[in-house]
Amino acid sequence: MQFTAIVVFAIVWGGLMIYFLTPFHGKIERNPNDPFTKALQESMTRLILHKKAILAFLLLLVTLMSIRSYFISAEEYARLHAITRESGNPAIYMVSVVLYAALLYLLLAVRWALKSAK
Repeated sequence: MQFTAIVVFAIVWGGLMIYFLTPFHGKIERNPNDPFTKALQESMTRLILHKKAILAFLLLLVTLMSIRSYFISAEEYARLHAITRESGNPAIYMVSVVLYAALLYLLLAVRWALKSAK
């Protein structure tokens, strides 16, 4: 894939993940005497335990299946048309997508924890 295609994919896909991981109600209730680690733990559970988080998980699964399907079809096309080219390794793209999703999740959790500390 070209670099610009990957950047556009990351921006759009990341925006969708952020939307799906953000709860509907943005109210943050926290005891000001709790340490930052407790606030981080609460924000991590709050980001997962709501209805839209299921859509984020489904988006991740559909993306991983689409990447795998793309590489399988590219290999099949090359085989049928007797093209000798490497289609690449889909595992690199799949691991990168999972790491990107985990990074977005952790950044959102830290942001919510910092917000609740104020």
